[in-house]
Amino acid sequence: MLFVLACPCHAGFLDGTTGQLKVVPEQTAADKGAKEFDDKITFADGKFSSEFLAAKGFKPAVYRGEIEPNEAEFEVEQTSESEGVITWLGEIRGQQILGRLTWHKKDGPVLNYNFKGTKN
Repeated sequence: MLFVLACPCHAGFLDGTTGQLKVVPEQTAADKGAKEFDDKITFADGKFSSEFLAAKGFKPAVYRGEIEPNEAEFEVEQTSESEGVITWLGEIRGQQILGRLTWHKKDGPVLNYNFKGTKN
């Protein structure tokens, strides 16, 4: 899945949006011990947050992207001093949220996940 974020929107264009996700590791990540997890995401005050990953030290981060009728794309990079860097690339179509998460673990491995869920 590729996303082209050519036209940044005004800050906070998804503010007030929340969603419930199922995040599933790709096979190579699962082979390295990655597990699937459920998550609640929130867009507020121009920032994106993940409830599940906040517990691992990933703080809310500024999101960017674009919005069109019935569709929005977003990109976020979250960091944790102890766990590394996570990049979210996602889209919201109607009530559906889907995309890809790439976790660059601080100790070296890169784990790829796919996520899918619904907007609240």
